Amino acid sequence: MKNYITLLLLLITASTFSQSTSKIQKRVLIVLSSYGKDNGNARPGFEFEEFVDAYNIFTQNNVKVIIASPKGGSVTADIFDATKEKNKAFLTNENTAYLLKQTVATAQVDADNFDAIYIIGGKGAMFDIPYDPSLQDIILKLYNRKGTVLASVCHGTSAFIHVKHQNKFILDKERITGFSNEEENIFKSQWIDEFPFLLEDALKSRGAKYQKSSFMLENVVISGKFITGQNPASTKVSAEAVVQALGNKLEHRSISKQDATLDFIKKFLNNQLNKNELFKESSEGSYHYKLIATYGFILIQNTKNNKENLENGIDLISFAKPYFFNKNFQLLVAKSQIKIGKLKQAKQTLEELIEKDFLKKEALALLNEITKS
Repeated sequence: MKNYITLLLLLITASTFSQSTSKIQKRVLIVLSSYGKDNGNARPGFEFEEFVDAYNIFTQNNVKVIIASPKGGSVTADIFDATKEKNKAFLTNENTAYLLKQTVATAQVDADNFDAIYIIGGKGAMFDIPYDPSLQDIILKLYNRKGTVLASVCHGTSAFIHVKHQNKFILDKERITGFSNEEENIFKSQWIDEFPFLLEDALKSRGAKYQKSSFMLENVVISGKFITGQNPASTKVSAEAVVQALGNKLEHRSISKQDATLDFIKKFLNNQLNKNELFKESSEGSYHYKLIATYGFILIQNTKNNKENLENGIDLISFAKPYFFNKNFQLLVAKSQIKIGKLKQAKQTLEELIEKDFLKKEALALLNEITKS
């Protein structure tokens, strides 16, 4: 009987301990660049919306967040839209407004207190994040401890570039993503000539198996301890992947119109949508049609006579046309239609521009060329 009571007490104690440890809140260290100055005008800073998206995902899913930076103290973001709902909510909430004014210096961080690290991007991250020895120490300690996560988004992946374990780069043979060379070329920053390296090139030089999607579309890569997002559009999904990797139940997240629009573009480019039915399904409130048209415009402008890209760009601009009409976009559509041999469609596009008296001189010149040929 005595042995039975002793065993029963041990089981109760073990059960109580198990319940208490299962409720221990996971902790993520969000790291921001300290490099920014004068709203990114004098020196580039971090991406505010990447930070807000990641912060919201973590805190809404019962993850404790501590914010750090190489220097500590106040940190500066690049210029952003402070009137956007999520940004305004963060800045006007008394519980969050002060957080970016008193970040913890990475030299003061004890890596043993954290289950994951998440490094935010922005052009400023290219200048200080890869060269912070304290940050490298934190990353290495998490790398060598079981059950931890190493995560980043956009240029934040630069944090892993110089970290080694036993004289071997920790990125070696890992599937990794980050801001691509294509994205750097399309959205050329005034700071790009000062970058110490291009992120995609540096990742490959460390033996990483670099993976990318089309520009500015969500792409999250999970490889061992690493969870990396390619660009700002990848922030929410990469942060959610961290939450799940830490064992937390993921709360339902409402999808914004911008998220839905980017997801639509991604599925369209990946041939996951029936293009024959596409134009029948759109409605005025479904998507940000200006964003869809602009994506098509950029896709055409940055393609090297790739027929598939030209056709996709034309289709995206045409899909958005009932709700967003831009004369310059339509002239580019006509030029692209001519380039791929769709002269009948080009003629219709040009005639519409002429009828509306938009870019009439340029449209007439192109129409004459088609007629002569």
